[in-house]
Amino acid sequence: MQAEQLGLGIFTVKQFLNEAECQHYIEMGEQMGYQPSEVNLPMGSMRREDIRNNDRVIFDDPCLAELLFKRAAPLLPATIGEWRLHGLNERFRFYRYGRGEYFKWHKDGSFEKSPDEVSLLTFLIYLNAGFEGGDTQFRWETVRPSEGMLLVFPHKQSHQGAEISAGTKYVLRSDVMYERIS
Repeated sequence: MQAEQLGLGIFTVKQFLNEAECQHYIEMGEQMGYQPSEVNLPMGSMRREDIRNNDRVIFDDPCLAELLFKRAAPLLPATIGEWRLHGLNERFRFYRYGRGEYFKWHKDGSFEKSPDEVSLLTFLIYLNAGFEGGDTQFRWETVRPSEGMLLVFPHKQSHQGAEISAGTKYVLRSDVMYERIS
């Protein structure tokens, strides 16, 4: 497995998951049942279709976090400033985007498990192909999703999920956790 560096801490890994694994996670999300996505704003979490109009499932899975972390760890930055690589956030999100759905320009928020353990990177896996649109766009780079591809980037990077023009896009997302170096 090899990472393709795109600059500014952003990289992709093709075929991070195989076809059978991707299909398993698509089915798992569908069985859990999708709900309309909300966005986190200073006044709280709410539905804002002008920003985001896709569906999602939120679930916790420590075993999945451990499994995916073992596979990804050699590719992830061992340290970022005063922070040392610790694992994946056990909180996962399945995202489902249908025709006309998108997630406009935004930055991902950090998850603080404690003052000494925080997320610094977004960990996103595209679970399928067969859709049109849906690229992940950064200000200077566009990532075209492919089945099983992992995309990792700093939370502070502004990005958007472009509108889907045909088909359905499925994504599995978590965060890379870091612990403070004492």
